[in-house]
Amino acid sequence: MTVLQSLRKNAPFLLAGLGSGIVVLMLMRQSGGEPLFQPQSDFGIVIGAILVAAYVVYQDTRESNGKPNS
Repeated sequence: MTVLQSLRKNAPFLLAGLGSGIVVLMLMRQSGGEPLFQPQSDFGIVIGAILVAAYVVYQDTRESNGKPNS
């Protein structure tokens, strides 16, 4: 399985997780009176999303090569 195939296969899961995380974060910031856009912490969210996507792709490629996921 290629990286693009894995991302296409897992796109709903990844987008739902990222979207719900952003909504919860924005609600928490709004209720706390903080600015909705905070560049330093928002950059961390982008890095986290990339790491989660990389992990999912890694697991898919291992699985498609016949190696156990443990």
